[in-house]
Amino acid sequence: MPSEIIVVDDASAVPVDCVRLQGRFGEKVRVIRNQESRGLAYSRNLGVENASAEHVIHLDDDDLLATGAIAQCLAALREFPDAELVMFAVEGFGPNAEYFNRVQPEGVERVKKLAEGVEASPGIWLFDQKLFGALLRLVPSAFQRVMTSKRNWLNVSELRWRVYRLNPTIPDDATAKLALGGPLRDSEWARYAALVCKKIVLVDRPLYLARCAGQGYSSVPSNRLAHMRQGLDILRHLMRGAESLPELGKWKAPISNHLSDAYFDAAYQHYQLGHRFDALRLLREGMSYRFKLKQLRLVIRLALPRRKSVVG
Repeated sequence: MPSEIIVVDDASAVPVDCVRLQGRFGEKVRVIRNQESRGLAYSRNLGVENASAEHVIHLDDDDLLATGAIAQCLAALREFPDAELVMFAVEGFGPNAEYFNRVQPEGVERVKKLAEGVEASPGIWLFDQKLFGALLRLVPSAFQRVMTSKRNWLNVSELRWRVYRLNPTIPDDATAKLALGGPLRDSEWARYAALVCKKIVLVDRPLYLARCAGQGYSSVPSNRLAHMRQGLDILRHLMRGAESLPELGKWKAPISNHLSDAYFDAAYQHYQLGHRFDALRLLREGMSYRFKLKQLRLVIRLALPRRKSVVG
């Protein structure tokens, strides 16, 4: 059982009833309310800053932890005392769970291979900082669900804020925290964690149960462009960090490579939607990081007139 439960109410229309929660779960429950919505990243960090426990774990309001999840994470930290972070596998439930439960394990296996993970015991994998290079490519849900010490969470977040402060419009940590809005923020934190932590444990068992009802997914057309824009913004900040901070300096080439690919993917999506000028602009920006033949091919396609369907 957790020693405390902190509920961060991100300015919900109907405020969370702390008295009712305490009546059901006891005095261990505390509620912190944002007077205006600040988003997931801000709210997660606010909860950690107000935690008194040594270790922290996050749970979204529509998800569940499997029975014994906290105990298994703590056991992994005891087994590997030099590990700074435990990540753990996710299993979906709900109407879209079948697809989620098919693709997520495939993504986890790909990251294991790319990061050269080592299976220390059945279902327990160890990673070093090569994990960062793998997470530049993809961040499956298993690498977004974590248990770590409060101190380590804040250390990872501090590097993230330092990178954001390199932007002249973000003068301090308070402004940086507010800048962390929008989707994909768990995947962003995971990348910074892979930079900070020298050893990370993955418990490859479904300790986190995620509701899968289509909410927020990149497969939803209305979310796709927003996620692409957010992904580009995250990589641009990492690139700025690689150009200025020693912690990221050695990763400048792979960040540049993945930023070029991200611009290409966004350009191709705009091409598919018929947004030619936007596609060309994105291709030009991507080429400034790294030129690739596929970019030239898409430029040629954009220069040609679009074929029109003819109904006979």
